[in-house]
Formats: sequence, C-alpha cells, structure tokens
Amino acid sequence: MPNRYEREIEEILRNLDNSESRTTKGPRFGQRSRRGPSDYNRRPRGFPSIHLRPVDWFLVIAVVTALVAGGYAYASSTDHTGNPVTGVLAIISAICLLLVLVIPLLSRPRRSNRYGEMKVTPLSRNPLSNLATRWHLFMLKIRYRRRRDH
Repeated sequence: MPNRYEREIEEILRNLDNSESRTTKGPRFGQRSRRGPSDYNRRPRGFPSIHLRPVDWFLVIAVVTALVAGGYAYASSTDHTGNPVTGVLAIISAICLLLVLVIPLLSRPRRSNRYGEMKVTPLSRNPLSNLATRWHLFMLKIRYRRRRDH
C-alpha cells in the first residue's frame, strides 16, 4: 500500500518537472498557433489584490486604532489628565476586537459536501495558501529525490 502512494507522488512530481521544464507557451515547430478561451479573458497583471474577510478588516482596524491612540497619548503626555481623542480611539479599538471575537461565533457553520458515506469540508483559502502549497510540493520533491538516490 505505501509503495502505491510513493509511486503516485513520484508521478505527480515527474509531471511537475515536465510542466516546469516547458517554459515556452508558444506552439512547437510545425504546429499552428491556436488561442484558447483563457487567452481572451486574461487580465493584465498588476498589483495583487488583497481579499480580506470582514473579521480580518476589524482586526486590522483594531490594531491600527490602538497604535494611533497609544502614539497620540505618548506624544501628548505633558499632563496626566485623560484625553478624549485617545479614549475614543481606544473605544473603537475595543469594539473592533469584540467584533473579531463575536462574528465567527454568530456566523453560520461551514458547508460540507457529501460524497457517498464521506463528508468533505472545503478548505478555506488565504492569500498565502498558494505559496504554502508550492513550498510543500518543493519539500516533497526534495525528500523523494533523496530517497531515490540512496
């Protein structure tokens, strides 16, 4: 059974090597150039867009307002009386932190798909998941190359 898994992983890694080795996307010698549907819908590359959930935005707002309130309190610390600006910023930060804690509890549970007897829950993707996947595949490739050489 483990040999089957190793063979499948080696095949996947070989396919990755083949796809990485072919750097040109153009047609080979003697073939006609055809444009696929993905060529028409391709948008120009620019700055990567950041897709954050509302909970993430509330966390960013909480951290930024807390830092601004602390910096303002430090800069205007000539007298030891309270400052209404830092108080308002601290209240905004506290409300955002409270929302970060409450929203996931109130949101509906994640949907899962059923395939026969198995229940499959889809993975949540974040901006770095593609990079992490590439890193894990790279580490697998190195591990299996070392095993093959020994």
